[in-house]
Amino acid sequence: MTRYMSRGEVFRRLVHLLTPVFLVYYWVPDPLWTGGPSKGVGLVSLLMLVFLFETIRRISGLNVVGLRDYERMRMAAYAWAAMGLTFVFLTMPFEVAVPAVIGMAWVDPLIGELRARKRELYPQVPIAVYFFLSLISLTLLVGLNTWTFIAAALSAPVAVWVERQRFWKLDDDMTMMVIPAVLIWAILTLTQVL
Repeated sequence: MTRYMSRGEVFRRLVHLLTPVFLVYYWVPDPLWTGGPSKGVGLVSLLMLVFLFETIRRISGLNVVGLRDYERMRMAAYAWAAMGLTFVFLTMPFEVAVPAVIGMAWVDPLIGELRARKRELYPQVPIAVYFFLSLISLTLLVGLNTWTFIAAALSAPVAVWVERQRFWKLDDDMTMMVIPAVLIWAILTLTQVL
């Protein structure tokens, strides 16, 4: 049976896949310009703009492309993702942010597609894909060793498990970045890899 994606689904998948572009934050000058605000202040300011737009959207009933029905009366996934990116960028080194952001960006939509089309491949395929994305990025950025392997191996099932949970109505676009990032950071920091 063939399943066709709506325009909104295609848009959501595309936004997810392009999320790693935001990792450019790590190359933004600090301060943003001579005598200007720090890049952290700039990032928090952008988050506040997202929240302002989100408030206007909810009050006005504005229809945003890609918004799911249940998001009409609650904070939308893009706002949760912006909050997750802000947390990761302000608290984590680049080496930790890369696997966390790429993992959420590429594995979350994979999970959605597998649930809709190939349920028998869930959760094994998303765990394997997350593991390889994490291992490849950690190997390139930190080097391959026992602890980077363990960080990738532990963060993969945790990320896929977190995607399925509904913690206090938090969106998985945030939790799938934040929780694996904290886990990877803790492992690599405690073992003095970072």
